[in-house]
Amino acid sequence: MRAAVAALLVLALLPAAARAAEPGYDDAAALAGQAYRYGFPLMEFLRVRAEQTSVPAPDARGDAPVNVFSHATRFARPDNRTVVAPNVDTLYSIAHLDLAKGPIVLEHPDMGRRYFVFELLDPYTDVIGYVGSRTTGAKAGRFAIRWTKRPGRRVAGVRTIRSDYRRVWVIGRTVAQDRPADLRVANALQRRYRLVPLARLQHPPAPPRVRGDVTPRTAPAPTGLAWFDALGDALAANPPPACDAPLLARLATVGIGPGRHPSTAGLSDAVLQGLRDGWAQAARALPADARAGVLRESLAHDGWAPTPADIGDYGTDYDTRARIAVVGLGANTNVEATYPTALADGGGALLDGARRYQLVFPRGQTPPNAAFWSLTMYTLDGFLVPNAARRYAVGDTHPPLVRRADGSVVIAIQRDRPAARDVNWLPAPDGPFRLSLRIYRPTAAVLDGTWTPPPITPVA
Repeated sequence: MRAAVAALLVLALLPAAARAAEPGYDDAAALAGQAYRYGFPLMEFLRVRAEQTSVPAPDARGDAPVNVFSHATRFARPDNRTVVAPNVDTLYSIAHLDLAKGPIVLEHPDMGRRYFVFELLDPYTDVIGYVGSRTTGAKAGRFAIRWTKRPGRRVAGVRTIRSDYRRVWVIGRTVAQDRPADLRVANALQRRYRLVPLARLQHPPAPPRVRGDVTPRTAPAPTGLAWFDALGDALAANPPPACDAPLLARLATVGIGPGRHPSTAGLSDAVLQGLRDGWAQAARALPADARAGVLRESLAHDGWAPTPADIGDYGTDYDTRARIAVVGLGANTNVEATYPTALADGGGALLDGARRYQLVFPRGQTPPNAAFWSLTMYTLDGFLVPNAARRYAVGDTHPPLVRRADGSVVIAIQRDRPAARDVNWLPAPDGPFRLSLRIYRPTAAVLDGTWTPPPITPVA
């Protein structure tokens, strides 16, 4: 009898205990913020993919149908506002792969001594592999990019790169000088880059061609609960790695996860409102946090914010992955290229075109690399600065790089042209600005911190 009464008491108490375990508004808002940062890179990857592949034929701005290259034939200018912090060192070759029907073969010609790289990214913006000068060499090559679920046959002379994901983003970079003769050579090499289905390697299809303007389609991004519903679909189509399981278990308590749609999950009004408010707060905070993080690092390192050590191989560092997705979606790993960013001078004062500055590399102390380095000027918004000299960067691929008699390289960072002829002028805007130092194929001294950029010094 006592056992039966005890069992009834347990049953009576279960609903109250269950209700006590249910998340409330505060829990939902906090988890929504975590989910936004976790899912933002994936959602950005898919947004960019959808927009860039919405065209019937390739243009010269990174847009092309699936499994087709789009080659940029010239460098960005200050009036180009499509890409933040555009590169004026390398010409881009962009493609989005779909490996559902089998491997896609990437081909390139003999590149001689010209630096090039094809970076392969998964939907979570981790680098899955490289083809290029550093990893596979300059000789002509063929590389089959294979989805592990659709391995396909093997072909002699074609090397394999495996992907755990059906969708792969290829970002190709070919170094060039902004001169007509060198651009013609680089463009000719780009035209020989090919993406061919392995099944049609001997009889590749002709690339699509359309006359007239090719304009990609854009769609408004979802917000609030709809964003989390879309994230559920994105996670289902691109299954997360096993290391994400603990976070996904927490997010599941508020209806967020692969295949989940919190808007139709029967959640309480308090939880739904928490998700809406948490999304709004996170969407506002992430861009500001990403820029504030660069500023903090800049002030802590003599003006130069170093690139995060785990960039391109984030593991469970969801915050860094989200911040990089804001300021540089598709970034390389440090071993291929590293990008210190300066927002302040060596004394901690923010950089401003109202002042004049110098950056001095003593003899033998320019950025150590096996490819090239450059220093690029940007507005705080990340766009190139208009100037009469049409000079947007200084470096060893932007000749002439002037050296002083003592072998040092001095860069004058200021609005007006310097009177001295033994310095390199990098024109500055009227107001605040930032600088990006690009070092491709950095040496061990850069990677281990033995070499760091010298501080930027104000000039009276």
